[in-house]
Amino acid sequence: MKKITLILTICIICITSTFAQKYGHISSNEIMMAMPGIDSVQIKLAEFQESLKILHENMTNELQLKKEKLDKEAGTMSSAVRKVKEDEISSLIYRIQEFEYTLEDSFQEEQMKLVAPFEEKIMNAINDVAKENKYSYIFDTRTLLFYEDGDDVTPLVKKKLGIK
Repeated sequence: MKKITLILTICIICITSTFAQKYGHISSNEIMMAMPGIDSVQIKLAEFQESLKILHENMTNELQLKKEKLDKEAGTMSSAVRKVKEDEISSLIYRIQEFEYTLEDSFQEEQMKLVAPFEEKIMNAINDVAKENKYSYIFDTRTLLFYEDGDDVTPLVKKKLGIK
C-alpha cells in the first residue's frame, strides 16, 4: 500500500510540475528594431557596403583601363611584354572574382560584429524576465510556425531594456 501511495504521489508531482510550466514568446526583431543605437548600426552597415561597392568599382575600372591599353598598344609590344600585360589582367580578373566571392561573407561578418552587443543585451534581458516571472520557456516568434498559448513577454523585455 505504501508503494502504491508513493508511486501515485510521484505521478501527481510529475503531472503537476508538467502543467505548472510557464511558456512565453517574444519578437526579438521588434525589440532589436526599437533598441537605441540600432539605427547607427544600420548606417555603419550601409557605409561598409558602400565602401565594398566602391572598391569593386575601382578594381573593375582598373581592369577596363588595362584591357583598353593592351588593345591599343598590342601591335607595338613584343610578345614577352604582351604576355606580362595579359598575365596582369588575368591576375586582376582573379582578384575581382575572389573579392566578389567573399563580398557576402564580409558583409555578414561586419553585421554580426556590429549587432552582437545588442543581441547580448536582449538575451540578458530575456533571461532576467524569465527568471523574475518564472518562465520555463521563452520562444522567439520568428522561428515558431504556430503559437496559441503562452504570454507575449516582448513588453517585459522592452521595459527591462528601457525601450518604450
